[in-house]
Amino acid sequence: MFRNLKRLAIYAIGLPMVFLASPALGDGQESLLERDVLPILTKQCLGCHGGLRQKGGLDMRTIPLMLKGGKSGPALKVKDASASEMWKRIAADEMPPGDKKLSAAEKNHIKQWIANGLPTVAERQKNDAPLLSEKEKHAPKEVAAAIDQHLNKGLASAKLKSVPPGDDAEFLRRVYIDLTGRVPTADQAIAFLDNKDADKRAKLIDALLATPQFGEQLGRTWRDWICPPELPSDGNGGAQPHKEAQNLGKWMGERFAAGDSWNKITREILTVDGEINKKPQVIFFGLVGDGGRLTPDGSARAVASLFMGVQMQCAQCHDDPYRDWAQQDHWALAAFFSKINGGFNKVSESPTPKNSTQITIPKSAFKNSGTIVQAAFLKGKTFNLNKDEALRPHFVDWLTTKDNPYFAQSFANRAWFYFFARGIVNPVDDFRELNPPTHPGLMKLLTNEFAVSGFDVKHLIRCICNSEAYQRTSRVTGGTDEQTVAALTAAYGRMPLRVMNADVLYDSLKAAYGDPKLDLRAIDAKDNIAGQSAPIADAYLEFLRRFGTNKEDATDFTHGIPQMLTMINHPRLLSGSKALDSHRKMTPTPSPEQTVEWLYLSTLSRRPTDQEQAEAQRYLKRTENGYIGVLWMLVNRSEYLLVR
Repeated sequence: MFRNLKRLAIYAIGLPMVFLASPALGDGQESLLERDVLPILTKQCLGCHGGLRQKGGLDMRTIPLMLKGGKSGPALKVKDASASEMWKRIAADEMPPGDKKLSAAEKNHIKQWIANGLPTVAERQKNDAPLLSEKEKHAPKEVAAAIDQHLNKGLASAKLKSVPPGDDAEFLRRVYIDLTGRVPTADQAIAFLDNKDADKRAKLIDALLATPQFGEQLGRTWRDWICPPELPSDGNGGAQPHKEAQNLGKWMGERFAAGDSWNKITREILTVDGEINKKPQVIFFGLVGDGGRLTPDGSARAVASLFMGVQMQCAQCHDDPYRDWAQQDHWALAAFFSKINGGFNKVSESPTPKNSTQITIPKSAFKNSGTIVQAAFLKGKTFNLNKDEALRPHFVDWLTTKDNPYFAQSFANRAWFYFFARGIVNPVDDFRELNPPTHPGLMKLLTNEFAVSGFDVKHLIRCICNSEAYQRTSRVTGGTDEQTVAALTAAYGRMPLRVMNADVLYDSLKAAYGDPKLDLRAIDAKDNIAGQSAPIADAYLEFLRRFGTNKEDATDFTHGIPQMLTMINHPRLLSGSKALDSHRKMTPTPSPEQTVEWLYLSTLSRRPTDQEQAEAQRYLKRTENGYIGVLWMLVNRSEYLLVR
């Protein structure tokens, strides 16, 4: 029977991979421009007519630039393809040059788009009237209803029908994992499942947002977004998660739990001076620097990505071919961070002589090396200071204003990505005209609500979690084809299946086994990891390394053979559970059925079906100390490893 459980666990782990690998389709709200035209322009045109090169003086990164045109005049004429120079060249197969000509279908998309009047996201947004006042903060359920109106409009236009709400057990497990970073205990599950209050979901959301665990989970999430894939060395030659990165996540978690606004947290990170033992946020500039060194351009790239939702890396060396960022923009932003001194353990800003707010483009840049660039807000005015003033506070003043188009939308989009595994703008740090929101009205709603609330993080999350979209099931009816499943997921007509990340899995296993120091390292890893010269002394950090998930795609099932073998074969998971022992001691003469039910509630947040209960009882009758085998089977099921 135990062998059968092993085979069942292996099958269960592998089961969701087909779904998770399914390609995402359009969400029904995308216009001809986003769905069909932009991919053609990006792939075929921007290499020669973008930021890096502008043959014939033509820049095609934005529609206004195409209307302006180049040496041959305007590339486009609204509603008149035959008079548009771009269309003439495409129709005659003169463009794109070489052998890669456009297909008849691709040509038709461009011709139709021109004939339709070059409809853009801005046009669609103009016709998408706000559902709520943009001048005041609203009740969470009002915002949640507006979220659903935007999404349901898209589903209707795509002729898709959303799935029903998830049952209480599915919602319970999902919201606990998302808001506290672990599955609920059996007692917490029973309290919620047996509660008859019609408003119990909203009340549970409020209760979880008030816990320290909420802040801890969001802090860990931001730690992972901030830290690069290969974290800094531990000082002994081993590339492992740096302990100070953990401290940064802990500090951010404390701030989130306390209810600090996002603009306040951002200011404390970006303007920090001092030593790391007193201010954990000091590590930020070291983590985002180049090889652990504090560099103005490394700081600028990270700040743009994390706090503004834009990618600036290409503009470091030359004008960006695909985005409306010139090299000047990148270095003007970098100038705000040019006076920072220190390293991993200490950060300070040098006094700034009067009008010394400049930076010189280094020799390593592809072009314009040696050019002196004045500090300037992104696409804004240049900046001068009086003597001894610090640069960063002025930058943060500009960054965190309610009117800044970058700050609020960047966080709102990341919050949406966190819950739905897909940003309204995707990738989450690539806001630009040629990568528009899939749901412009929704993006505007969340951005505005976040700004008028004073950048209240808990308020934004409360609004999202109260929506029907968040509370929908991830299940689909039998016989639904993969294409429809993918379309529903992309249109937010169902919740995606997400992989439980390493932190959540570790904390949940610790709770299931009643062991706060649960050690699942490979036997040899307790001394050394193969290929690494640094000893790994921390079981938690080793677990993060082994079970780390794709932070850019939470639906990517990255648990392969090494992870499965750890879960299936590690002796610690078969050697007993202090939590189980404690439950049996505290429960007066528990029946085998009650104990199995407790195990299901502790792991899957639901009661077993009649068939599952019967199978477990048959196993228990044949096996001595069989409860640990049932627990082992449950934590190896795909249902346990996934967030449904």
